[in-house]
Amino acid sequence: MIVYTTLQGAVGVLIPIRKKEDVDFFQNLELQMKEAIPSLISRDHLHYRGFMVPVKGVIDGDLCEMFNLMPYEKREHVASEVDREVAKVSKDVETIRTRVAF
Repeated sequence: MIVYTTLQGAVGVLIPIRKKEDVDFFQNLELQMKEAIPSLISRDHLHYRGFMVPVKGVIDGDLCEMFNLMPYEKREHVASEVDREVAKVSKDVETIRTRVAF
């Protein structure tokens, strides 16, 4: 696990996900969330996250956590795209967050 801080005061954590099915699920969820949430700055999400150095092998947990903040209709659509129920997706996102953070 790597804990880091930014110049603007944010604190972040990089954690390894060890189960292949978790990696596949979160990569798929991230892909669906990129399509479901429009960019605030009118830029492609990959260009925003990898502006200085291309991102490889990293799942954007902040983007995945935004699942619970979306309207229910959008959550239903994203959950159907990842072949899970809305409650199961919400639980999985919270589980991965609390497993390491607390």
